[in-house]
Amino acid sequence: MKKIYASIDIGSDTIKFVVGEYFNDTIIVYAAHSIKSKGIRKGLIVDPNLTINAIKDGMKQINKMLGIEIKKVIVNIPDYNTKFMFVTGKVDINNEDSIVTSEDINRVIKNSVYSKIAQEYELVTVLPLNFLIDDKIVENPLGKTAKNLGIKGIMISAPKKNIYSVLSVIEGAGLEAVDITLSGLADYYEVRNPSMESKIGAIINVGHETTNVSVINKGKLMNTETIQLGGINVEKDLAYMFNISVFDARTIKEKFATAHKRFSGLNDIYEVKNTVGEVLRLNQLEVTEIVMDRLAEILKYAKKQISLLTKQNISYIVVTGGQTEITSFRNLVFEILGKDVIIYTSTTLGVRDNKYTTALGMLKYFDARMKQRGREYSFISSYDEKALMMPSSKTKKDKVTIPKIFGSFIGNKEEK
Repeated sequence: MKKIYASIDIGSDTIKFVVGEYFNDTIIVYAAHSIKSKGIRKGLIVDPNLTINAIKDGMKQINKMLGIEIKKVIVNIPDYNTKFMFVTGKVDINNEDSIVTSEDINRVIKNSVYSKIAQEYELVTVLPLNFLIDDKIVENPLGKTAKNLGIKGIMISAPKKNIYSVLSVIEGAGLEAVDITLSGLADYYEVRNPSMESKIGAIINVGHETTNVSVINKGKLMNTETIQLGGINVEKDLAYMFNISVFDARTIKEKFATAHKRFSGLNDIYEVKNTVGEVLRLNQLEVTEIVMDRLAEILKYAKKQISLLTKQNISYIVVTGGQTEITSFRNLVFEILGKDVIIYTSTTLGVRDNKYTTALGMLKYFDARMKQRGREYSFISSYDEKALMMPSSKTKKDKVTIPKIFGSFIGNKEEK
């Protein structure tokens, strides 16, 4: 079975769609698309109907690229007011052979969160720190002989309104959410490397309306926070200072400005009309100074937020997100956060743009969860898989319904 997954990253500026196959610890991208967000403000859905239509439009393009219809997806939920709690659980192994099965792993996870979720919150996931077989730590208990199985982990929960608002628009778009995750968790699975697995670090994702800051301890998301600043603030600053439209400001930010004044020039000129029709001749230095000031503020806030999220020493910081594509952004990051900071750059064919960081990470996160439970799963049927590999067969196909392996991940906490 090919492991083919699909993800939707619902962002404030764009909604990103990625479909790919997980093979040899690598994502082979079959289709990727982004579409302007509608009905979303600062990561929260404020007009579900507009968001549903945007998702439908995006999926229509994805399906056209693939020649098959994707009906199952992983989706991210807003990070706002997310709670993290240390949990433990323990269950007896009751089968005749005393072999730990995936069902036993689900049972112990369910046991660890029993009666620990706040009334207005819903479970997102449990991140295992350690599994214990007869009180001895093991990395993966699946298939091992044991009298009992224990777990120590981090329970992540989020406000029900954050989760259900996302699930409702996914359902409204005719899709099924197989799993949900947080952007900070997905970001880590995309940017991680083996050296990070034993260290404490942070990820800063500079987006359009918000900036997410996440703290990772030995490969586990420990905390996350959202800063209400992003690329749109740069655009508003430019629009206000030069009395131009936000649309023109965005073009200037992306095509003309640099993130550090050291790499701008007085002789580079950009002509634009202001809101009263006058032609302005802007030099790159004056534009860059405005852009640089706001980006520096965002990075300084992010740096401060890291120290608020953890008092432990940070071994690494990774910066990603769509705003990292601005010219000379790397130089500004080094000046504010230090030269040891990693500016993540996607090298995956088909999505060489940092705005896809979260969407790609969602696919890798899901695959890791499946491996932990000893399962193999694909979001498309074997019939559609053949159609995907053989374009000539795409024209005639029947719809195939795939049973949902998780049941309701909201109702069945053991699947988390």
